[in-house]
Amino acid sequence: MKRRFRCPVQVKKELVVEVLSGYRTEVVARKYGMAPKTLSTWVRQYQDEVGDLMVKKRDEEEKTKQNAAKFKELEEKYDEAMKLLGQKELENSILRDLVKKKYPDWK
Repeated sequence: MKRRFRCPVQVKKELVVEVLSGYRTEVVARKYGMAPKTLSTWVRQYQDEVGDLMVKKRDEEEKTKQNAAKFKELEEKYDEAMKLLGQKELENSILRDLVKKKYPDWK
């Protein structure tokens, strides 16, 4: 006897949203360990009720893209700052060496 895949209605709707947002039914079903036929049934059943979840998911994806862009920008700024810091440390080291050569008694 096959086991039934039981879950709350909210979870079913979230899986339907995943399918409706572009993922293949088979991929989503296997990801969660269920039969594709069950998920297809849920898609037909809850397709009209998931509009607000679709909007919410789309907003989350947009925020994720914006955060990724900000992260990339911050990463580039960090790399530039580290490069400048390395140059300044090298300049300080060179200046210390020059001072030590000119004034050997200096710390």
